[in-house]
Amino acid sequence: MKLLFDCDGTLLDSMHIWTEPLEEILKKYDYKLTKEEKGSIEALDYTSMCHWLAKNIAKDMTVEELKAHFDKIIHDAYENTLMSKDGARDILYKLKESGFEMAVASSTDIRLLEKALRRLELIDFFEFIITPDSSPYNKGQEEFWELACHKLDEKRENVMLFDDALYAIKAAKLAGLKTCGLKDFPYNEKEWDYIKKEADMVLDNIKDIDPSKLK
Repeated sequence: MKLLFDCDGTLLDSMHIWTEPLEEILKKYDYKLTKEEKGSIEALDYTSMCHWLAKNIAKDMTVEELKAHFDKIIHDAYENTLMSKDGARDILYKLKESGFEMAVASSTDIRLLEKALRRLELIDFFEFIITPDSSPYNKGQEEFWELACHKLDEKRENVMLFDDALYAIKAAKLAGLKTCGLKDFPYNEKEWDYIKKEADMVLDNIKDIDPSKLK
């Protein structure tokens, strides 16, 4: 078994960095996202998300204005302040010591992830990082997961994804991967019942991973 890890909400305690500026935009335009729209946005890379918002919600704002709205919070956080999830480093060390090959599969721009993972001394646990801005696909597409498994040099049924997002778990499962849903309340609380139905297994915390049960 080889392992893929989402980053935001799974490895990093970072969902508030994205949700707070997004909620400001939604509140400004009195707009409520549907479950499908939420999944669509989460699958997009940073720039594509801003394009989506400019086209569908903030129609009087430019993409550059939207990026500036997020930039002031996001870049500083990844470079300086975001922390890893409780127990993340310890369990990654145990998994590495147990012989598991691991990689990161995230929707966040690779340059942001590299800054945070390097600062937190997590980056060396992973073979590679795959993101929409570093590949032709996003996490909602089967091709994304096919490419991730190809880079791991492993059959899809022998790869497990750890993720907190419903859309990613559904897409990875449809692509033939094993999936584990991770709790990240309050951010995925409304989706948790759906995640429990979709994922092959669920855990309250990344530190609850048992390497002996992944063989």
